[in-house]
Amino acid sequence: MPVIKDGNTTINLLDNGSISKIISGNVMVNQIEGNNLDGSFANIFLRVKISNQYVVHPLTGPLSNSEVTYSTNSVTWTGEFEEVIYQLNLLIYDGTWFWTVNIETAQTKTVDVTYTQDLGLGGEKFVKTNEAYASQYIDHLVVSENDTITIASRQNQSQSSQYPYLQEGSFGKLSSYSTDAYQFFGTEYKQNGIPKAFQQNNLENYNKQNESAYTALRTHAIDLNRDNVKIVFYAGFEGNQPAGNTHLLIDLNELHRRYDAAVAMGESKKLETVTTISPMTQTLVGDKLTEKELDQFFPKKIQIEKIGKQILSFFNSDGSHVILPEKEKIQDRLSGNIVLSSLSRKPGVAVLASTQYSTGIFESHSVYANSDLNILSTDTRDAFNIFKVGGTRIFIYINGEYQILGMPSLFVMHYNGADWYYKMNDDVIKISDDANSSNHQLTLRFESLKHEQYDILVATQINSQTLGAEYQCEFDSDTVEISPDPQQLMAEKMPDLGYEVDFSNHDGQQVDLSDEKILFNHDLEYPTNQIIAKYHDVTSFAVQTGIFSDSLRLESQDETRQAHAKNINDLLKSFHLATNKPDKKELVERTNLILPWFAHDALVHLMSPHGLEQSSGAAWGTRDVNQGPTELFLATEHYAEVRKIITSVYSHQFIENGNWPQWFMFDQYSGIYADESHGDVIIWPMKVVADYLAVTNDVTVLQETLPYMSHETQKMTNKDEKLIDHLVKQINYIENNFLYGTAVSAYGDGDWDDTLQPADASQKQEMASTWTEELTIEVFRKMACVLEKGSELQERCAVLADRMYEDFKKYFMQAEVLPGFIKMNSNHEVQPIIYPGDKKTGINYRLLPLSQGVLSQILTGSEVQNALQIIKENLLYVDGVRLMDRPAQYHGGVSKIFKRAEQSANFGREIGLLYAHAHIRYAEAIAASGDKNEAWRLLDLVNPINLTDRVPNAAIRQANVYFSSSDADFDTRYEAQEHYAQLAEQSVSVKGGWRLYSSGPGIFISALLQSIMTLRESGKNNALPFDSDIYITMD
Repeated sequence: MPVIKDGNTTINLLDNGSISKIISGNVMVNQIEGNNLDGSFANIFLRVKISNQYVVHPLTGPLSNSEVTYSTNSVTWTGEFEEVIYQLNLLIYDGTWFWTVNIETAQTKTVDVTYTQDLGLGGEKFVKTNEAYASQYIDHLVVSENDTITIASRQNQSQSSQYPYLQEGSFGKLSSYSTDAYQFFGTEYKQNGIPKAFQQNNLENYNKQNESAYTALRTHAIDLNRDNVKIVFYAGFEGNQPAGNTHLLIDLNELHRRYDAAVAMGESKKLETVTTISPMTQTLVGDKLTEKELDQFFPKKIQIEKIGKQILSFFNSDGSHVILPEKEKIQDRLSGNIVLSSLSRKPGVAVLASTQYSTGIFESHSVYANSDLNILSTDTRDAFNIFKVGGTRIFIYINGEYQILGMPSLFVMHYNGADWYYKMNDDVIKISDDANSSNHQLTLRFESLKHEQYDILVATQINSQTLGAEYQCEFDSDTVEISPDPQQLMAEKMPDLGYEVDFSNHDGQQVDLSDEKILFNHDLEYPTNQIIAKYHDVTSFAVQTGIFSDSLRLESQDETRQAHAKNINDLLKSFHLATNKPDKKELVERTNLILPWFAHDALVHLMSPHGLEQSSGAAWGTRDVNQGPTELFLATEHYAEVRKIITSVYSHQFIENGNWPQWFMFDQYSGIYADESHGDVIIWPMKVVADYLAVTNDVTVLQETLPYMSHETQKMTNKDEKLIDHLVKQINYIENNFLYGTAVSAYGDGDWDDTLQPADASQKQEMASTWTEELTIEVFRKMACVLEKGSELQERCAVLADRMYEDFKKYFMQAEVLPGFIKMNSNHEVQPIIYPGDKKTGINYRLLPLSQGVLSQILTGSEVQNALQIIKENLLYVDGVRLMDRPAQYHGGVSKIFKRAEQSANFGREIGLLYAHAHIRYAEAIAASGDKNEAWRLLDLVNPINLTDRVPNAAIRQANVYFSSSDADFDTRYEAQEHYAQLAEQSVSVKGGWRLYSSGPGIFISALLQSIMTLRESGKNNALPFDSDIYITMD
């Protein structure tokens, strides 16, 4: 693979003439690494107007058919499109590179040229771990003057204490720009494959700080008439922009100087571009089903979602969820799910997981056990279905070419499986993929419902990052065995783990197995790492994927799905609501439907921790595992699972100081854990012990002997101590981290809101979180109640609870409204932070101290109603309750008071202030105050089923999955600051945030069953205590 280089910048050129990646210094400039099947995310596009319509041609990559030559520091693409001859030259000059476009024609043509570049601007591992997260922290500054447009982009998330910067523009006049792939491609691209930008005269011309940083610049329309026209785009990189992104770093005269000084060096060589043997560029989308056809497949629909008369989605009585392409093409995120093998819900037991998406991504991120370090197949890297190489995809041979299956006619999600229906010509193709219930296996099925024969390619991209570049792949006649490179960590930690894929079940003539060599006309210097199965004349087949230690077996699909549904139903103890009141039927029905899906999401969070937007994970967050899973299991009386979490978590307690890391790997990779710990982390394991003892009185757990984790050796110790001794060490840590001789816990690395870490690290030992203090007092009080009265530990907890409460009143309750934090000096002088009239932060109210004050019973009597009234008047919106009354101030990405709260350029997730987890806790506080109906109404705002009926300004979103946040759709942080009042007016829409990977689903179920419906106290086969029209049944 040719490497084009000058100074600190290298650009990798793929075998197909695309750019793979751009590295300047140790920073990956682009966001997604190109590949030899799809090409690059970025490109230069030539548009030619014909009969008032533009036709578009990419100048690089497999669709360009350009001739490619390269030298030491330059690449040139030449070709012809619609009688326009073009030459594109890329020239590197140290940290700057120039794209020069020369176009000419013998005719008269109207054309324009569009430059695009995807941006990561971070260390390669940082960018590749989560492109959406990297994009959220890229700030774009757009400067328009004198018909020129310049985009300056800064990575606000520190990269080795640096803040990488890229400045892009042109030496000529430009008409328009955009900054995010959502603007350029649009949501309909998922179905039609046509970027929205190609259908517009101009680009969007506004700055959108979203989740896919993708800059685009377009020239004015150019009238070509036998003259050669030259256009120069530039990209100037600086390793560090320490100031806020409020001005351009590189002067235009300096850029001209660099361009004039840049010279192509070295011998020019021709690239023998590689192409696929058969065309593979077309996407097959399912034809639209008629209403009659839809009724034949699904005659009984419930919770139907519509726009006008058009059905978007619905549920079936078995809980499965059906989505039509009419919905998929208007919602931001690809509908998807993570499926788990087997029926295990025992914490720490390994399962096989895979991620499925609506757009023909049948399996991706397939992985057994650790979801970061044992991955078999790659994940999709974009939200638009642009890249077709990732995961497992199916190509069908039609009209002389292999067409990849894309958007189906409908997509059906079951709890641990899915169906894709493709109506085409006179046939319907049904693809199904399920995680087995009796073993660790995925089963992918293909079926022609009209028994038509097809030639099929099934392609799976192997994840070489975890399996290693030299992973081992052994082909048999109809099976493939994949093992990691012996040098990989996976081979060391799990030496017996490998994957087997069986292609033998089919009704065709034969199946040929190979790697990607079967696809291309030449060997690849940069392989796509694919396994290809080529079926001939098949009407049906099944592909089975499993692990070496578990024999493959072909389960009945119906039995598999029924077993998974029964397992979730057993987890929920067959919980069911019923009513005869028409006005309450919708609430009851959507609650019954969402609970099993949230239970499924909670199991993913526990058993294979990762999500749809956050594919990385694999660890237990110490705070998280002690909330969602434990509260779910306690509410449903699965106490053995809670005990297992307790013993697992305490086995990871540091022997040196009694604390825990923020997160830790709970499996064979236990030596991998976070290097930080927020101030509240220390108390969560004890809270679970207290809650467990309160409902079980199982004091034997206190005598169970457990190891520690050594921070020094990063290994489990040989020294085992009783759980009660672990608790003593834990309490010692808490006392050792009180501020200045008080009983106030130091803030440490933060509290629940990860975005509010102090910008000044020295304040970690001067600040204290009101919320953490409340929670700690609650836990010590509860421990004093559940431990043996008069025992040494019981008395110590009681004394600490009293001491902390007295100091809480002294230092935190100095005004009528609880502050978000306090800052204390050695003289015990206190300065509140986030309080009414706070001139430093500009923020008056913080939710967590107010809601937790109610839940922890720190606030009493009129204090409770006062706190809840403050929340209602200042923090409660139509879509839920927000974390603060306004966001932290944004200054171009530079932190002055808080870290991430002032760094994220995107107004989403915690930054957008409505985090569903905290909203659920608020609903619990309302329930604790006695208003169970209002608490249920609040909880129902987290249920995405037909949410627009309850939240008019809610954007369309997937209806069967947990969303971690509700994000106001402001384009920039500056817009959010200036127009925040629009949220209350409902004049800005609210979007669903990241999905599935959260402790929230478990907390939701616990809040409903226990906090609101109080099943443990009021019984399980009765009318609701607060609503006699609704009846509960539960085993």
